[in-house]
Amino acid sequence: MARRKRWSGWAVALVVTTALAGCNSGGDGGSGGSGDPNAAPATAGGPMGTFPDAKLVLSRWAGDPWTSGQKDAAAQWSTATGGKLEIDALPYENLHDKQALTLQGAGGYDILYVHPSWFGEFAKAGYLAPIDDKLADAKRNPADFSAASFLPNVLEQGKYDGKQYCLPDFVSTIVLAYRKDVFEKANLKPPTTLDEVATDAAALNGKDGMAGIALPGKRGGAVADVMGSLLTAQGNWWYGTDGRNTLDKAAAAKAVDFYVKAAKSAPSGVLNFHVDEASTAAAQGKSAMIISTTPSLQALEDPAKSSTAGKWGYVPLAFTADKPAGELIYWNWCIAAKSQNQDAAYSFLQWYTSGAQQAKVAVAAATAGATKDFYTNPDVAAKLPFLDAMNKALTTSNPQPSLASWPKAQDQIELAVQEAIQGKKSPEQAADVMYEAVSAALGG
Repeated sequence: MARRKRWSGWAVALVVTTALAGCNSGGDGGSGGSGDPNAAPATAGGPMGTFPDAKLVLSRWAGDPWTSGQKDAAAQWSTATGGKLEIDALPYENLHDKQALTLQGAGGYDILYVHPSWFGEFAKAGYLAPIDDKLADAKRNPADFSAASFLPNVLEQGKYDGKQYCLPDFVSTIVLAYRKDVFEKANLKPPTTLDEVATDAAALNGKDGMAGIALPGKRGGAVADVMGSLLTAQGNWWYGTDGRNTLDKAAAAKAVDFYVKAAKSAPSGVLNFHVDEASTAAAQGKSAMIISTTPSLQALEDPAKSSTAGKWGYVPLAFTADKPAGELIYWNWCIAAKSQNQDAAYSFLQWYTSGAQQAKVAVAAATAGATKDFYTNPDVAAKLPFLDAMNKALTTSNPQPSLASWPKAQDQIELAVQEAIQGKKSPEQAADVMYEAVSAALGG
C-alpha cells in the first residue's frame, strides 16, 4: 500500500472530482459557521453533526475496492449531514506531489489520506490541523468514541510534536501465506522460521510449474516494509525514540541474506514485482508461498481472482520460532490546516474510522481497523483468514517510519536490496549502505 502505494500497486487512475478551486470556500468554517457539529446522528450509528453549507474535497489514492467503498461512505455522510463530500482520487505515484502542491497553495483539500512516509513532512510544514480538542470533546463524538477507543500504539502514529493530527485506519502488516495442499503433497510442515521458509522455497521451486515463493522486489515501499519486519523479528529497528541510528548491520545483513535466498526461488522478474504482482502470481497458482502485505493477500481468497482460493495457510514472520514480529502499516486521515470546513471534516473522520465502519471496509479490502472493538467483531474474524497471523505479527511491531526525511532513505534501502539480489552487493555491503542512508535521514 509509498509509493509507493505502501502495500499495493492497485493504483488505477480513478478521479471523482470537480475543479478544486473554491471547493472549500463555503461551509461550517474552521470551527464554526452555519453547521452544528454537536447535532446527534440522524440515524443510529450515523455521523455526528449537520453541515448544510459545507462543500468538502477529500484527497486519496485511487484503487478498487477502497475508492469505490469510500465513494459510498462519502455519499452516506453527505446524505446524513447535508454537506457535500467529493473525492479527488489519484494514482499513488502522483499522490504525495499533488497533495504537497495543493497544500502549499491557497487550499483546495479539506480531508487528506496521508501515508506515514510523508506524514512527518506535512505536520512539520504546518499543512495539517491538530484535532486534540475535537477528539476530546464529548459533545461532538458518540458516547463510545474517544482516543481510548483506539489501539494506543496505532493512534500514537498520528501524533507529531505532542499533538494529535490524524486518526488511523487501513492497518496491516507483513505475513507469509503458504499453499497447504502443496506442503502436504511434499510432506512439508508449515514453516515456523524464515530459515525454513528459504529452505522450503528452494525445495518447491520449479515443482509443478510453480516458483517456490513470491515477494515484492520493486522499489516502491513494499521492499522496505518487508525489511522492517525482518529487522523487527531480530529485535532491531532503523532508529530509536531518541532519533539516533539503531540499525544493527549484522541484523540488516541477515535480513538481506534472506531476501537474496528467497529471490532465487521467486518468479522471473521479481525486481518488477510490487505486492499486487506477487499476490497475482500466488493466486494464479504460480507460487507455493508468498510474503506480502495483508491487504494484498485478499486476492488469494477471492474466487473471482484466484484459482487457489481456500488452499492457503497463514503464519507470521519469525527468525526464531514462537517469536513473530511485523511492521505496523497504516494510513492517517488528516484535516488540512487551511480547510474552512474543519468541523465537517472531523465529523467524517470520526465516523469513518469507527469500528463499525471499518468492519465494512475490512470485509472488502482485507485491512484491519484501528479501534479496539474491531478486533472483537466475529464477522470480521470469520472473513479475514490471516487475522490470527496478523495479530501475532503485531504483538511485536514497529510502525513505518514517518520522518519527513525518510522517503530518500527508503529508496536507498530498497536499491541496496535490489543490488544484493542482482549480485552487485553482498548482504554486508547492502547493510553498510542502509546504515549510511538511515544516518543521513536522521541528520547524522
